[in-house]
Amino acid sequence: MAKSCDLSFQQRSLYQQGYQRYTPAELRQLEWGLRFTPAACSLITLLALVYQMPYLLFAVASLGIWAFFFPAKHPMDLIYNHGVRHLFGAIALPANPLQRRLACFAAGIMNTVAGVLFLADLPVAAWVVGGSLLALQLVVITTHFCTLSWMYEGMMRVLGKWNAPMALHEAKTLLASGALLVDVRSPNEFARESLPGAVNMPLEDLHLHLEKIKAATCLLFCNSGTRSHIALQKLTEAGVDRVFNVGAFGRAKSLVPVPA
Repeated sequence: MAKSCDLSFQQRSLYQQGYQRYTPAELRQLEWGLRFTPAACSLITLLALVYQMPYLLFAVASLGIWAFFFPAKHPMDLIYNHGVRHLFGAIALPANPLQRRLACFAAGIMNTVAGVLFLADLPVAAWVVGGSLLALQLVVITTHFCTLSWMYEGMMRVLGKWNAPMALHEAKTLLASGALLVDVRSPNEFARESLPGAVNMPLEDLHLHLEKIKAATCLLFCNSGTRSHIALQKLTEAGVDRVFNVGAFGRAKSLVPVPA
């Protein structure tokens, strides 16, 4: 049976959090481990809110703020990597990307505000802030969807800086010069519909085609542009320098005439 490289909602949410260099298979390996840190921090926050312990809120806030400045040093990530994961044979968590670190920092600020409100004898307001944080973290724990990462992506899209694919006129020039059009979707998707002259190199099998890719200038595309961006990241890390992301299938259609 052909392998599918489609990203689930949870994997797309992780992609949005900054895990943009990982294939769907790698994201599946990370999905459960990445729940550990927000779950552990949420439990501490809940305990501090229930027993109105402002200094415990400050303590958990310091974890998030620390993680912002030290991507690979979140204390909860370290506990998971050096202890918890071995109980399940899971892989180690990588360093936190910017979007996830921003979320940790924001959680630290909210915990700090809740702690200050308790000290100011405003427990209801503290519960509103802390409860809001717990609700947001519950969504992250169950779905990996991060509101702050979603807002970050929206801002980057407005600024035109969110994984922008190459300009179509540049892609057409490269194609006219003999560039290889590479469909990184699954074989099933490729069989259903692709572009004339395109070759199928599924994202999760790119390592099998490195020599062919290195010998050509390659233009990558997929359904939405997500997998082609991941493919670009993977190939760049592998030392391939003549590879470009065209983006979504609908966009790539404008490069070549598609038979009716």
